[in-house]
Amino acid sequence: MATLLRMPKPESREQEEADVAAYTARWLQLADAALSATDKAVKALEIAREEQEHIRRDIKRRLANYSKLKRRRIKKVG
Repeated sequence: MATLLRMPKPESREQEEADVAAYTARWLQLADAALSATDKAVKALEIAREEQEHIRRDIKRRLANYSKLKRRRIKKVG
């Protein structure tokens, strides 16, 4: 029974090092992908913020123009 509970020995030290290297490389790929996704998300948020500012400025400009137009109409009528 004791022989069944023992951990299997790796085939060789070189094989074990290769397995660890492959495992590490995979985690590095995942970390790079996560950073890439984070960078993309940050860029998307930055673009969205810039677009939101553009929309705000456009709304302010339109309101100001509407206000000026409304004053002109009042002057013409009065």
